[in-house]
Amino acid sequence: MPHRIAALSTAALLAGACLAAPAAASTAQQPHTTQVPVASHAAAPKLLKFGQSVRIKGEKGNPLRITPVGVYYHRPTWKPATKPRNTYFLALAIRVTAVSKADSMPLPYGSQWRVKQGSSTFTTSSGKAMSAPWVGRAQGAWVTIHPKSPEVVYEAFDVRVKGGVLEWSGPDGLYRWRIPASNAGKATHEAVLDAIADYEGR
Repeated sequence: MPHRIAALSTAALLAGACLAAPAAASTAQQPHTTQVPVASHAAAPKLLKFGQSVRIKGEKGNPLRITPVGVYYHRPTWKPATKPRNTYFLALAIRVTAVSKADSMPLPYGSQWRVKQGSSTFTTSSGKAMSAPWVGRAQGAWVTIHPKSPEVVYEAFDVRVKGGVLEWSGPDGLYRWRIPASNAGKATHEAVLDAIADYEGR
């Protein structure tokens, strides 16, 4: 009789061990998961010096070299003139060089110029930028640039303060330049000044 009780106890222990084994194996097979932090936004490209060139693709896909070469801030004093919604109309002169074949600047739907000042961003259509006095009177981005014959084109902005960061974004990437906080590139001002004088009747 004692031998039978001992045999039953041993069998019960073996059965319990078999039942526990799958649970332990199941626990061992659970993958160890770690919470992966969400990647932060990629750092913005370094600031280029005003006057440094970068290469982009033109409207037809041909390489162009673009260089910001002039800055002019304008506050209209002629009473009938359109006033900026913010503080200044800003003219940015961009020298465009065709590297190999004739082309023009990409249209705005595929690329864009922006001016950033603190937390504010201004585009060529923000505020009353499209009413700046040189728009339509000085060369714009529609000009076709031929090899060995660079052209200066003008972009207009309606901004709050002087200075900031100029950005160009397109399929080729993002480029950034520090904008001078005073008029710069005097050789490029003539077309803007002539346009202002023509518009304001001076």
